[in-house]
Amino acid sequence: MDIKSIAIAAIIGTIGGAGASHFMAEQRQASIDERLQKSPPVVVVDFAKMAMQYPDGATPEEVEKLMMQTNDAVVRLREAGYMVLDAGAVVAAPEDVYLPEDLVQ
Repeated sequence: MDIKSIAIAAIIGTIGGAGASHFMAEQRQASIDERLQKSPPVVVVDFAKMAMQYPDGATPEEVEKLMMQTNDAVVRLREAGYMVLDAGAVVAAPEDVYLPEDLVQ
């Protein structure tokens, strides 16, 4: 084989490999995008942090009322289609997926 044939084969192989890689990457990305569209939105609730913010000296009735408010917020989120996770079970998550405290009150 001469150098010209080797160079042409290398160029064709490079183009073919790049095209196949691009096609496979597009297929994988489309699969991921489709899966994300089917996945519910996620919200993380930090129950421990909320409990620590209960007022000092709160009566058991006041604590129960605050816990019910939190539970009601969780139920509303579930009914709206959210997957609600306990922060104690989450290793890491972006800050914007945590339940804001103002939604509980």
